[in-house]
Amino acid sequence: MKQSQFQYNYTNDPRSQDEQLNHSKIIEYYSKRNFKAFLPYVQQQLQNQCIDKSNNIKLNVNTMKFEDDRYVNYRDNIDYRDQFELKNKTIIFITGVPGGINYYKKIQNSIGQQFCRMIDIYIPGFDKKDERRGQYQGGIDQIAKLIDDFMIKIGIQSAVFLAHSYGGIVVKNFIYFKPHKVEGFIQICTVPMTLWEGQKKLEQLEHQKYNLDFNKISYETLSDENFRQQLKYKIIQTKESLQMLSEQEKFQLGPIVAFSFQDIITMLKIRLSVYGKYNEIFHRFRQLNQNIPRMIAYSKNDVLISANTIEEEIYQYILSENALKRRITKLESPEPHLDLNNFSSNYIFRFDDTTHFLQNEKSEEIGIIAKNFIKQIDSTQIINNKPNL
Repeated sequence: MKQSQFQYNYTNDPRSQDEQLNHSKIIEYYSKRNFKAFLPYVQQQLQNQCIDKSNNIKLNVNTMKFEDDRYVNYRDNIDYRDQFELKNKTIIFITGVPGGINYYKKIQNSIGQQFCRMIDIYIPGFDKKDERRGQYQGGIDQIAKLIDDFMIKIGIQSAVFLAHSYGGIVVKNFIYFKPHKVEGFIQICTVPMTLWEGQKKLEQLEHQKYNLDFNKISYETLSDENFRQQLKYKIIQTKESLQMLSEQEKFQLGPIVAFSFQDIITMLKIRLSVYGKYNEIFHRFRQLNQNIPRMIAYSKNDVLISANTIEEEIYQYILSENALKRRITKLESPEPHLDLNNFSSNYIFRFDDTTHFLQNEKSEEIGIIAKNFIKQIDSTQIINNKPNL
């Protein structure tokens, strides 16, 4: 079926150029304000981290199995629970693509094992293994159910989620179904509410190199062994040819040059598992529960997810007149000086000296700011209860 059959289309930013420019200027003001407010605080915390070298976290990968043959790999620092500063908080980390067990190592080292419980969930397929596990086949809504079942089985009522890049799709779709299980959302260069540049580049490869015809391919086709073997061969060939590109050409493609068959088939399944493909997924992202506090860090120089598409989301969910606001009822620390009337507005950061890989390039700063965000969440309350957009 054709993607155009879906009622809504988010291939391009729906805002006018004037709206984009205006929103960008407003967000730039808040970002500069926040950097100024947090700079002394971050510098002090970095000095403290230099003294404390015990933050280097080394955890084994565990496997949670379900009765229906589903399973998911994860890491958990629960063995340090007696040292937790915040015993009632959990951070769940969802990687981008390609993933890996050390994807968030730098940020987690910055946060420190004594802060709170931290769990890495490795989404099937993005853990470099076959995504097909019993009835689980890798659809986007099956991922949401898997995360929910994981939280139930491990005994977590709710958590703060942290995601980078494509991991944002997983978390936002989980929010769509289970908003009461998300206490806060830390977004680092996450996929926005509009088709992003990296996906447009990947789609060129899909057509030109993989010869994929989405008028003929269905979600079910992606589990057919003959189709998978043919696609795997094409992906291996393409990956070898991509290594011959210049360094500048590789930079423009970012992680796409490293995508494996398992990465690509898993992303295809997410996309084809709903009727409207990415347009339907983006439509969901525009209707998310506004009660969830957000921290958003992104890069002005990101060639895969342009700053203006992320700014559309920032404006809608944090700064617009229709955005739900939270008042800070109690400051958990004297520094930094925060805007008491719009909690999430304090945690907008546009970095001008980084790339898409912000989670590594500014890991120490993001870890410190994320800790402040999480500490402060419980000392906020909603001050205007407007309906979801």
